[in-house]
Formats: sequence, C-alpha cells, structure tokens
Amino acid sequence: MKILCTRPWAEWEKKAISEVVKDAEFLEPGPNQEIQDLVLESEVLYGFPQVPVSSLVASKTLRLLHVQSTGVDRFAAALKDSPIILTNSRGVHAKPVAEHAVALMIALAYNFRAHTEIQKERVWQDPGIDRLEGKVAGLLGLGAIGEEIARKCKAFDMKVIGVRRNVSRPASPNVDRVYPMDELIEVMEGSDYVLCSLPLTGETLRCVRYEHFAAMKPTSGFVNVGRGPVVDEAGLIRALKEGKIRGAALDVFESEPLGPDSPLWEMDNVVITPHTAGKSEENRRRSLGILIENLGRLQEGKPLMNVVDKVLGY
Repeated sequence: MKILCTRPWAEWEKKAISEVVKDAEFLEPGPNQEIQDLVLESEVLYGFPQVPVSSLVASKTLRLLHVQSTGVDRFAAALKDSPIILTNSRGVHAKPVAEHAVALMIALAYNFRAHTEIQKERVWQDPGIDRLEGKVAGLLGLGAIGEEIARKCKAFDMKVIGVRRNVSRPASPNVDRVYPMDELIEVMEGSDYVLCSLPLTGETLRCVRYEHFAAMKPTSGFVNVGRGPVVDEAGLIRALKEGKIRGAALDVFESEPLGPDSPLWEMDNVVITPHTAGKSEENRRRSLGILIENLGRLQEGKPLMNVVDKVLGY
C-alpha cells in the first residue's frame, strides 16, 4: 500500500504504520518528487495537503485522504462526487483548542495586552481587569471543541449558552441553553464573551458580521478558534474601531497567514495567535493513531472512523 505524507515521514510514524500495514510503501515530497505527481500513484494521503483538489480528484489510485486537522473545508465540497474517502482528526483537537480558546478569553478579561505594555514601560499602574465568575459565555458551535469549551467555562462559574445547527441533539450538561443558528444575534447580544469554534461550511461562511458585533455589549470580547472565514473580518475590524466590543482574540483569519498590512496587527484591543491552537506533538501522535486504525479497517473492508459527510462539510 502506497501511503503519501505531505511532509517527510518521521521514523516513529513509519514504524507504527508498518506494524499494521505490512506492505506499506512510504512516499513523501522531495527535491525531485512533487506531491502533485506522487498523489497520482498513492492509495492514501496523510497530513495537511496544500495541493490543488483537482490533483486529488485526478488520481485513479487514491482511496483515502486523512487530514490532520478537524476542519476539512478545502476538501469536502470538492470531493463530494469523488469516491475518495475523506476522514479528519475530529476529537484530537478538542481539549487543546478549548484550552487555547479559554486562554484567549482570559487574555481579554485580564487585559494582558495592557499589562504587557506597562511592563515594557516599567510603570506600576493598574490597567483594569474583568472577572469571569458570573459572566455569560456564548459559544458559537457546540461540537467536540465547543462542548469542551463549555466544560472549562463552567469551571470559572460562568453561565454558558450556545448555538448549533441541530438543536434537537442532546446538549452537554455544561450548556445552560441551546439556540438555533437563526438566533445567533440573540446569543451574541446576551453574552459577555463570545467564543467561536464553528466549522466552515456554505451555511457558516461569513455568518458572523458587523451587525452581530454591533449588537454585543461594549464591554464584551470575541474569541475565534474555529475558521477565519466564518467571520466577516472587515465587519469585526469596524466594530473594534467603533468600540462596539471591548476586544477580540483571534487564532484564525479570513486569509492565512495574516497579511502584514492588516489593521489587526496594530490594534491595542486585539490578541493574535498564528493558528496554533491545535498544534502539539501529542496531537500529531493521536491523529496518526486515527490513520493507523483506519488503515487496518481499510484492509479488512470495515467502515472507517471519523468519515466526513462531504455534503455537510464535517
């Protein structure tokens, strides 16, 4: 079985896969081997593919694409009519991304940007902080990441409300009330901190716009660890400049990497992390674990785990 990785394989990865796939042949891009060409002879592709989706569809050998991330917005719709099975790393990133989201919320609440500036100036001055206890956390998205954010917010004695596409699904006991997506503005209006972990689909593309931010409390904060294009970035920047919200903490952006000319870099009320919420060596091992499990199932003709619904996009 020819298994292609989008980066050079680590020896421990090859060893772990070889224990399950005895005839594994490991392919990787190199100076004389373009990934677009290797896709045409591979049965499995693993990693963070940056190749055009048309190259994947053109492959007559590719059976499985396993993405190291949870989000698969680049591939789902494009592979809708393709027999290629698309799987993701759902569940791997829930806890670390939720940790990151809560860390960003704390950075806003405790005014870390201002504290950093007065530390640089060696000034003994109180820039002001906000407490989380008793505040309302509004969660946009109640998938694995959203549910984990809810659990962590409850540890701070916050009230938790949220929106999800399917309100009929049982909610976590950590979520006090669930709203449908068409009541998004009500959730944002009633929240002190809005934490977004929505996937990017046709339904969620730029679903958070200026009017939503304008409805929020001027003391509120916005955190995004989901997908950048879920938010109308120009609308967010306008709301921040106008003081419609107190601040934003962002790990994802409409276009990545964030361009050097973006106003977000210079804004005192914005905290930026470069899409690092889900990155760790432990996550890489857990994602590979899903791939190895699926390689075994693929050989045995069994249903795979973490198969993405290409129509829904997750």
